[in-house]
Amino acid sequence: MSRSDTKAAIRSLLIGLFASLLSGTVVTTALPRVITDLDGGQSAYTWVVAATMVTTILSLPLWGKFADLTNPKTLIHCALGLFALGSALAGLAQNLPLLIAGRAVQGLGVGGITALTQVIMAMLIPSHERSRYNGRLALVMMGGTVCGPLVGGTVADVPWLGWRWCFHLGLPLAAAAALTLHRTLRLPPSGDGLRASSLDIRGAFLLTATIGTLLAGISLVGTGLSPMSWEFTATVCALVVSAAAFLRTERRAADPLIPTRLLRNRTVVLTAVADFAAGPALFASPALLGQYFQIARGQSPTVSGLLCLPMVAGLLLSATVSGHLISAKGRWKAHLTAGGVLLLLSFSLMGTVRADTPLLLVGVYLFTGGAGMGMTSQNLVLIAQNAVPPAELGATGSMVALCRNLGGLFGVTVLGGALAARVDTLTESAGAMAAGESAVRDGRLPDLRALPPDTADFIQSVYGRALGDVFALSVPFALITLLAVLALPERPLRPAREPEATAGTAHGPGR
Repeated sequence: MSRSDTKAAIRSLLIGLFASLLSGTVVTTALPRVITDLDGGQSAYTWVVAATMVTTILSLPLWGKFADLTNPKTLIHCALGLFALGSALAGLAQNLPLLIAGRAVQGLGVGGITALTQVIMAMLIPSHERSRYNGRLALVMMGGTVCGPLVGGTVADVPWLGWRWCFHLGLPLAAAAALTLHRTLRLPPSGDGLRASSLDIRGAFLLTATIGTLLAGISLVGTGLSPMSWEFTATVCALVVSAAAFLRTERRAADPLIPTRLLRNRTVVLTAVADFAAGPALFASPALLGQYFQIARGQSPTVSGLLCLPMVAGLLLSATVSGHLISAKGRWKAHLTAGGVLLLLSFSLMGTVRADTPLLLVGVYLFTGGAGMGMTSQNLVLIAQNAVPPAELGATGSMVALCRNLGGLFGVTVLGGALAARVDTLTESAGAMAAGESAVRDGRLPDLRALPPDTADFIQSVYGRALGDVFALSVPFALITLLAVLALPERPLRPAREPEATAGTAHGPGR
């Protein structure tokens, strides 16, 4: 590929990734209107959000394995097609079952785009140069996550667009990415071809059962059930049995879905742990910040998006600078360690915020957290892929991405449940007025514009305190990320494509 074609292909991959990430967050602010128009309740509200996340997480390892067996160019077109199909179904849905089905199909495409973007970039760019692109990749990920609620709220409020365009927005982006990739992307043959005999069907079934059981357990965390309840006990037992069966199957499989030797690779395991712990920062923080700025500070969705810009700026600046330094010297340990420290510091500082904390100070805290995320998250994928032969780039990248998404879902569920419980506790302890207590107990987010001034002030105080406490609960996640990074053995990045090929041959399939 020429240099211009390579750049065009990378831009198209980032456009597709942005569209996939935007699809998960653009609907959040418009969802109450969606559910109302389609006559749904709280259960439907939850499933419209969860359907995409569940199918994304379940499909990630499968896309990664397929990428090791066949041409990733064909697969990325399939993923973009599934994403476009799901977006169209969701946008045209006239009832909730069809909407949820469309979101599930959309999630299958999102899983493919997420896994294959990492694989194709690893094939196009040598490890030594790949970190230079991490700033763009991190910006796309954060931009899709942070800008989604702002874009969704704006689109839903425009009379001649409406909430259906929250789903249709992804169609032109996916089409543009697919057309450019068809024209520019040319990859060498990958694997031995996708054959039925090469697919680890039993492993895929057991992995789906394991992840599904884990997701079921995560969903129980915020329900208030006791850890000793039969629901928790049954879920844990099922998780242990399915995980043990999956590992046993993968050890015996001729061509396993996730090679068990990856679990013996210290670098891969530690990067997966670190990315799991960083997941709440990437996925839960934007949701919590939206509530902090809109409820605790009384700002509009537009202003809330603008107030998140310090985090985006810190992420872009740190990812770009650290990426160039890593590319120049091939050493990464100090940058990841500094990122872990900044992430820990940011969560600790955000744990002190209240409804009256100066916004300038909050902006400094967010800039610090963004800088930590920029130095860690995308570099972790690079470090993991640098530690394996080229034939296992797909399985490794999807495994790390899977852990990040699981951590994000865990953070959203646990921290969301903790926020609801903390709001209830603070309301009771304050001996709140009836209007204020009703406003936080009716199962919906309070609308400050519809409340009397005294009640609105009370709600802002409660949410400011509760959200600060929830950010403090996130400190252990950041600490785990830092400890995992410190335990990583530093191996210099491969300087060019030729050593990568040599490394793959030298290590062999038994590594």
